[in-house]
Parts: sequence; structure tokens; C-alpha cells
Amino acid sequence: MASWICPKCGREFTRVNQRHACGTGDRSRVLRGRPDSLVALYASLESFAKTLGRIEIVARDRYVLLRSRRIFADLVVMKDALRVAVHLDRRVNSPLFFKVVSDRGKVTHVAKVQNERELGNLKLYLKEAYEISVS
Repeated sequence: MASWICPKCGREFTRVNQRHACGTGDRSRVLRGRPDSLVALYASLESFAKTLGRIEIVARDRYVLLRSRRIFADLVVMKDALRVAVHLDRRVNSPLFFKVVSDRGKVTHVAKVQNERELGNLKLYLKEAYEISVS
């Protein structure tokens, strides 16, 4: 349950006076000029994320945040792939992730997703990250 709602944009946060950019942005700006295959891959990822539960999608410039009570994943739209960072509370050893960084009890796993198969492999971790973010 949120403890604070921004009076300017109406977004909900767990911390009072949470620093943020008002509004959630526009995904079409993030996807502008990208190949149709990448736009479709992004749409598939977003569609899956929405099945996890109540989420907010914040789009800015080249990046997108997926947020429940807090951010559980973020992605950068690259020229030929989605660079997806999934925030877990444990380290996962998987060839899917090319970078893993620990910080304050959270472990960020970064994958470069170029197709539906790779996205399918990532879904388990996106679901886990979502569940952590609402707990």
C-alpha cells in the first residue's frame, strides 16, 4: 500500500516525497525509429509484465522502468536488442546474464534480449523480481 501520492502527477510511492520525474512518459518515443522486430519484442515483454500484477511502466528517452511498489526491472532500447536489468535478492548463475552487480542486498542481473526465445528464458526471473518488489 502506498504511503504517499504525488500531488502533481498522482503517482503512488512507498516513501513520502519520493524523488521522481512526474508522469510516466510515452513508450512510442522510446521505440521511435526502431526495427519492427524490436518493437514487437518490447511489446511482448510489456505484455508479459502486465500479467504479473499491477505495475506502472515509466518510459524516458531510451529507457523503461517496470515498477510495482518499487522498480523490479528496467530496460534500455538498443539498436538491435533490449538490455534488460532484473533486480533480484539473490545471485543467479546463468549464461543469460552478461553482467551481475550486487548493491545493498539487491543483485541486478543484466541480459541482452534479441528474440522471443531469450525473452522466454528471462520471464522466470522477471516474475521472481516482481514478487520480490511487492513483498
